[in-house]
Amino acid sequence: MGDSGQSEDDRSRGIDARHAQGVQFGPHSRQYNTFGPVVRSAYLAEVHRIAPADLLDRDAELARLAAFCTGDGSGAYLRWEAAPGTGMTALLSWFVLHPPPGVRVVSYFVVAGRTERETREAFVDVVLEQLVELTDRSMPGHFTWSTREAHLLGRYVDAAQACERRGERLVLIVDGLDARRDASAVATLLPDRLVGGMRVVLGTDLGWRAPADLPPRHPLREPNRPHLLAPFVGPDERARREAEDARRADERARREAQRHQAAEERRTAQRQIDQWQAAEAERARPAARAAAVRRALTFVAGWTGLLVLVTWLARGWPDPRVAGILSAQLVAGGLAAAIVLVPSAFRLGAAYASRPASPAAWIDRSRYGLLMQVIAFLVFVVLGGAGAGDYLDALDDRQLERSVGRAGALPSFDEVVAFLFLLLIAVGCVAAGLYLAARAVRPWSERHRERERAFRALVDAAAAAAAREASAGMSADVLSPRAADRTKAYQNMLARLGQRRRHPPR
Repeated sequence: MGDSGQSEDDRSRGIDARHAQGVQFGPHSRQYNTFGPVVRSAYLAEVHRIAPADLLDRDAELARLAAFCTGDGSGAYLRWEAAPGTGMTALLSWFVLHPPPGVRVVSYFVVAGRTERETREAFVDVVLEQLVELTDRSMPGHFTWSTREAHLLGRYVDAAQACERRGERLVLIVDGLDARRDASAVATLLPDRLVGGMRVVLGTDLGWRAPADLPPRHPLREPNRPHLLAPFVGPDERARREAEDARRADERARREAQRHQAAEERRTAQRQIDQWQAAEAERARPAARAAAVRRALTFVAGWTGLLVLVTWLARGWPDPRVAGILSAQLVAGGLAAAIVLVPSAFRLGAAYASRPASPAAWIDRSRYGLLMQVIAFLVFVVLGGAGAGDYLDALDDRQLERSVGRAGALPSFDEVVAFLFLLLIAVGCVAAGLYLAARAVRPWSERHRERERAFRALVDAAAAAAAREASAGMSADVLSPRAADRTKAYQNMLARLGQRRRHPPR
């Protein structure tokens, strides 16, 4: 400026140097240079340290962020919720380093371990430095602890307007708002006046709530539903989960097949148990017991009558008295057989067939055995008849002696031998009756005991099948590391158990 006769103070008036980085003025070739330091933020270096080298499988989230930051929607705040370890910081830091065209990003990532006061002061320092850089100005003068937050709120407007003049949009990204880490105090420093199309993106933890001391018209007070960020799953983890899901599906299919097989086995065993119980009820009826006793008596009477008939045919025509004695001994054997058969038939009831044992069952199938049995019966008839004849002759002689007055004499040797011989034959008939009756009833008793053992085995098999069905009904998801799968598996198992309790097997 030249010398115009004005004072130095007058000549410096009217000069607008608010947007100048340096001013040169002064008369008489005197020059005064004042330069304000231009702010350049280095916070992106910090963001580079926490951002991943490659961001995988987040194309949908990046597209949504880009649409929000460049769109013309009414909402100026976008909040994402995520659980720890989901990948929120990786997503937002990548977006800060790779913003869409025409978007200027100011960011802040809450550092874990800082107290509320330290986090609040760090937010003011970091964000204010980035906002001042966007305005191409120096840090405000008279900057004190009392005025720094007011300067921050004012620079939101200045930076948004400066970006708008350049055809850009300002976006503020804040990640790590977590009440458990005392980061909620940062929310009160977020802008409530959004000019020039400014946008704010917040990354919070699950269930985060805006503090109560926000201004009444702050956008965070609006009841906007946050977006839930799905957990990041890398290629290796995805392959492992797919393999785990396939294995769990195979396990479910195998258990389901086992459950169906066990259920079919249980139903089959239950049907057999029902059939056995019905057969037992039929067997134990009084009418069935009476019919079994009648069949046993008919069987004994038939065999005894057959033997008596053969005896009469062999000995009846020469000496009827001998045939009578032998018939009495055979009847004694038949009574002994009835003593064995009748209680067994009553106990077996309907399980005792009309023919407990055929005659062929008591006769040896071999020719030698059949010949020996025929010879034994002939010997029985001949010797028994001879003994009975001797006894009758001796008895007649004894009666003759008594008739002539010799009644006090002792029995003769022939009488004693004949009597003992006939007694042995009678004992043999009784023993033979007992043996043959026991042999006749043994197959039916063994068959009934086998059925009882089979019934107990069926009961055990039904119980084991029910246990396998319940065990197989417990899905492999019960052991899943995911709580939702475990909850669903337990609910399905309880539903199946409740259904079985409502319809128990008979």
